[in-house]
Amino acid sequence: MKCKSFAILLSLFILSGCYPQGPEYIEDLDLVITNHDVAFDFKKYKTFSLPDGIVKITGNLTEGEDPEFVNDATAALILDRIRENMETYGWTEVGETQEPDMIILPSAMQSTTLVYYYDYYYWDWYYPYYWWGWYYPYPIYGGSYTSGSVFLQMTYPDGITAADNIPVVWSSILNGLLEGSTSEVNSRISKSIDQAFDQSPYLSVKK
Repeated sequence: MKCKSFAILLSLFILSGCYPQGPEYIEDLDLVITNHDVAFDFKKYKTFSLPDGIVKITGNLTEGEDPEFVNDATAALILDRIRENMETYGWTEVGETQEPDMIILPSAMQSTTLVYYYDYYYWDWYYPYYWWGWYYPYPIYGGSYTSGSVFLQMTYPDGITAADNIPVVWSSILNGLLEGSTSEVNSRISKSIDQAFDQSPYLSVKK
């Protein structure tokens, strides 16, 4: 599972290089990837739990340092969408003290990408190409865009002690631009979460 997770993350960085001039449309960087443990039988379980907030990944935390959290409005949107999809698939939400079969841990991160392009014509006034015999490109700043990723991890806590690694039986990465109006961003986040569940019909526990 570790290798697969690394491959998924690596693919996001590779795909971020597919738009050297910047994304043409705001939806161009919306991407949904899902992965699961093929040996795990989800239909044996019925209940799940969600946290009250969503952790924001900002780097390595030092011991005793509290993490940052996604703002309440965005967190509520994400959690409610996860909840709706899980209930549609036949799951029942319970409190964390009621020994849920599954715990879904959402987290999020944000990054800004600077866009550069190369054009040797900008230097014709000083370095004519026939002096060099080849073109000497120079990077020209072309702007920036902000993207965000939401990570969903469904964990199976049964029998796990403090010394164990909690098994992740389903995971999803939702990657997209955080550009546009609040309503547009929220709409695309909701659609991406729906897409993650559409790509994961094995999560259904309906009989």
